[in-house]
Amino acid sequence: MGSGIKFAHLSDIHIGIETHGKINPATGRNTRLEDVLNSLDYIVDEVINKDVDLVLISGDIFHRENPQPTEETEFARRINTIVTGSGAELVIVLGNHDYPSTSHKTAAVEIFPALELPRVRVVKRPEAVTITTKNGPVQVLCLPWIRKSALLTKDEYKSIPSDEIQRELERRMLSIVRNLIEEADKSIPAVFAGHFSVRNAVLSGSETTSLDIFEPSISRVELARESLAYVALGHIHRYQNLNDGSQPPIVYSGSIERIDFSEEREDKGFVMGEIVKKKDGWNCEFQFVKTPARKFFTVEIDPKAENESIGEAPGPLTPEDIEGAIVRVRYRVSDAEERVDEKKLLETFSRASSIKIERIFEAPAKTTRGTGLTKNMDAIEALKTYIDSKPELEKVSEKMIEYARKLAEETESG
Repeated sequence: MGSGIKFAHLSDIHIGIETHGKINPATGRNTRLEDVLNSLDYIVDEVINKDVDLVLISGDIFHRENPQPTEETEFARRINTIVTGSGAELVIVLGNHDYPSTSHKTAAVEIFPALELPRVRVVKRPEAVTITTKNGPVQVLCLPWIRKSALLTKDEYKSIPSDEIQRELERRMLSIVRNLIEEADKSIPAVFAGHFSVRNAVLSGSETTSLDIFEPSISRVELARESLAYVALGHIHRYQNLNDGSQPPIVYSGSIERIDFSEEREDKGFVMGEIVKKKDGWNCEFQFVKTPARKFFTVEIDPKAENESIGEAPGPLTPEDIEGAIVRVRYRVSDAEERVDEKKLLETFSRASSIKIERIFEAPAKTTRGTGLTKNMDAIEALKTYIDSKPELEKVSEKMIEYARKLAEETESG
């Protein structure tokens, strides 16, 4: 079989994401599309240079169910480059972003079987696919994203609470996972490739608000089987190995590009690995490889500071850090009239790809000063004393006193 089966694992490409992008006048394309394609090109080059045997894409190729023709074409070009330039076999399992909203429509990724592109398999339902690579056979056990409608009929879940639906979906998913693993050919290495949630996986920043709380998930234990050589997961954008230190590796490769500022501190990339035959079974060694993902930075400005210096940031920012980055500048104010010099900010970050300025209003801190009120004061005198104890009322003090006097006069005349 040679030295082993070399593979690449990537997921959550999200071609078509345009958040914080702009049109590149030189190409006419959105800069975020170019970012994703740039990272994908890096992966393609690595696959070819390392003479990879198998490429696993664990879902969410496109960001929208109806990608633009340009987006489909650019992805197809890179897939063709992989299979013709490296001779690698390629398996794509569909993610939740890849499915059309209605079941009778065809997913955009399914164009590859229609084109009969050699060595490319697109899997849209649970199944085991046996592949003969340059360095021997491998079995890929596939679990694409499973939609609720694929497991339950409308009548079944029409009046069932969401938590009960979740439990039923998890039960059926678990049955599928176990059947795929139990029926796998034990004479050749088996890899599990899926797009779903595993319990206790660490969510990426973008998923803490986007994932459905009733989304079905399975336990890591169900995938930690000796009969598996590697588990290639997609759906969660943060890279992680859920079975660290043990075999098989259970890996979310993460997204290849940052989606928004919630992912700014996360490394982005893909996995390169090799499956080798051992006396007691199959062993997998792998490493996470960073892509040249666009940098995101959030900085905090304190308008009250004497030099209005840049506050919190991921380390001291240099001109090289700012170059080409997507920057968010936040400054907090406690007064509606308070401002910072936004022109100066734009000049400071002029080398950034884009800059987003956020003005965050904060309620003034409560004062603990005594009001000095006494029982012997009349209403107007008491109001003046109260206003003096509240600096934030200074600008409206005269109007408050004027209205108080009018109210007192109307009360007396009534």
